[in-house]
Amino acid sequence: MTARAQRGYTLLEVLVAFTLLAIGLGLLLAILSGGVRSVARSSQSTQATLYAQSLLDTLGADRRLQPGRTQGMFEQGRYRWTLDIAPFKPLLPTPARGDPYATNTSVQNLVDNVMVRVVLQMQWGARGPDSRETGQTLRVETLRAYAPAQGGQQ
Repeated sequence: MTARAQRGYTLLEVLVAFTLLAIGLGLLLAILSGGVRSVARSSQSTQATLYAQSLLDTLGADRRLQPGRTQGMFEQGRYRWTLDIAPFKPLLPTPARGDPYATNTSVQNLVDNVMVRVVLQMQWGARGPDSRETGQTLRVETLRAYAPAQGGQQ
């Protein structure tokens, strides 16, 4: 056999192969770490949604809904929430001329007294200006109906 037939890999070929291998592994690790971050964000978002659903499910169960703002937290401040309740005043259509119900204000009074607008904001993630993580927010808006107070009872 000649010296050419027994020739192995040169140092340059080995360095090129290792460089390509390093680039490939680096890309693979970047893709995997991006997937892990996405799973973590998804988990946090699901947890915030479950907390929001829990808050909305119990809303008004123990007492009549009162306009105002309430705040709280879950998991020692990891998830923070703000609940705003305000009266809801829907726009009723303008009655036509000659409508016998045009002067009847009981319909408007009934609508004014049975609906409230509920806005719940859940926040998690960044807590301060030095935090690397960006904060996330979940906002849920809904209308709630309730029976009007009888005889001034709350």
